[in-house]
Amino acid sequence: MDAIMLALVAVLLANADGRSGILLSRLLSARPDRRMVVGIAFGAFLINAIIAATAGAIANRMIGQGVAALLVALAMLSAAGALLWRGQPSLFDDKVLTATPTMLAGRMLVAQFGDRSHFLIGALAATSGAGQWAAAGALVGWTLAMLPLLAFGPVLADRRAAHMLRWASAAILAMWGIVTAMGAFGLVA
Repeated sequence: MDAIMLALVAVLLANADGRSGILLSRLLSARPDRRMVVGIAFGAFLINAIIAATAGAIANRMIGQGVAALLVALAMLSAAGALLWRGQPSLFDDKVLTATPTMLAGRMLVAQFGDRSHFLIGALAATSGAGQWAAAGALVGWTLAMLPLLAFGPVLADRRAAHMLRWASAAILAMWGIVTAMGAFGLVA
């Protein structure tokens, strides 16, 4: 049960920049098939989360807890770095607006593969072996991170408070990663 809460908090923090929420908000405002787009976005995230959680659960049986803790530390530090790296969502272009639902699903599935959220899911599942709980917690965290942007639009991400939240989330993830790495080496209890 710890995996669900750890994944929820980690993925919520890792998506504090609102990248997924901005993309989904723009797609919903531009496409007429809103329910289909929401279903595709959540389906793509869930498929990738299940793949990452399964890989993490398999890794749990193959690697020691020290190595798994280092994997979590790397995932946390890379998520913090991704939060500080400012870039535009790469999936949004004119082709997405007119794409068929099948093409949109394929693009979203590929775009989310290897995303920071899924790296965190796999790493957290590797520490506990409870991949399904890590995936469930991550889905809730990802959804909570997107809600403000879906409610108020992508303009919310440009506000000063959103930038401060992104920096604070990156700092928390970086500290979490450093403490986890120190614990893997036996430097902290």
